[in-house]
Amino acid sequence: MALDTLYAIQFNSVLYQLAQQKESKFASKVRRETVANAELAYFDTVGAETDPQQQATRHPATPLTEGVYDRRKIVPYKWHKGRVLDSYDQARMAANLNNATTQGFAMSFGRKKDKLIIEAAIGTAYTGKAGTTAVAFKDESLGINGDGTVTTLGTLAVNNTEVPMTLAKMLLMMEIFNEADVDENIPKYWAVTPNDIKHMLNMTEIASSDYNTIKAIQSGKVDSYMGFNFFWTNLLDRDTVDGTSTRTLAWAEDGIILGYIGDLTTEITIRTDLCNEPQIYSKMDLGAVRMEGAKVHECLNLVTQTLTASSAR
Repeated sequence: MALDTLYAIQFNSVLYQLAQQKESKFASKVRRETVANAELAYFDTVGAETDPQQQATRHPATPLTEGVYDRRKIVPYKWHKGRVLDSYDQARMAANLNNATTQGFAMSFGRKKDKLIIEAAIGTAYTGKAGTTAVAFKDESLGINGDGTVTTLGTLAVNNTEVPMTLAKMLLMMEIFNEADVDENIPKYWAVTPNDIKHMLNMTEIASSDYNTIKAIQSGKVDSYMGFNFFWTNLLDRDTVDGTSTRTLAWAEDGIILGYIGDLTTEITIRTDLCNEPQIYSKMDLGAVRMEGAKVHECLNLVTQTLTASSAR
């Protein structure tokens, strides 16, 4: 008998997670609210006040004004999933299925939060006393077309002659926020694609220490630039015409609300109806809403970016 018949085979006690987004990238970057003992919630808003009037005489009549009040409705929904594990399978392997499954569930719920926030950002919001008046994204938010021009209210951003992320688009997006009087102290975020990050790292203004004290090219990422906190995600939608542009999203932190009845919880119980096998069950109860169009905007960027000296400016 050959000696290699006795060679040992080692089995690892750890299940390694394959490549995937491991946690929510959006949830920490929006306003979080608790929805307690209710199936839905309303969040009330008040608009900017008009200027005060000069008092020109003694004891004049009080100048009365009307405020601009509104509300947004948020409806949390229940999200859940489970898995029954076979104790016979567990007895035949070194890895702990309970731990790996629990971790995998948590990652999937984190990605679901991001998808809900993206959907709420560019979807229909409901306003009015009873929360029955539909407000489309295009009717309250400006956007940047694929060619770098600004939309008008009532029109979604369109491809036109698409260009990738440019310095001009970043400057224009900040101008949109500023012209809407969005407070500069409110953190602003911009979700882009990995391809956008690649192109931004090719911009001299970002990568060169002559312009930036942070050497983004060394870290391989763009954290903060031009007043925005950038991060990449693979969950963004494509344009609705031909799919050649990505609908990147920029928003002020309180422009989107993530409302919780309950955050993610996971239980491992014994299923007496299934031969006393363990069941892993995870759930969360939440929803999201765009609170104000002036604080949430989209920018269409070319999906396939060509890195040239001219397009990097």
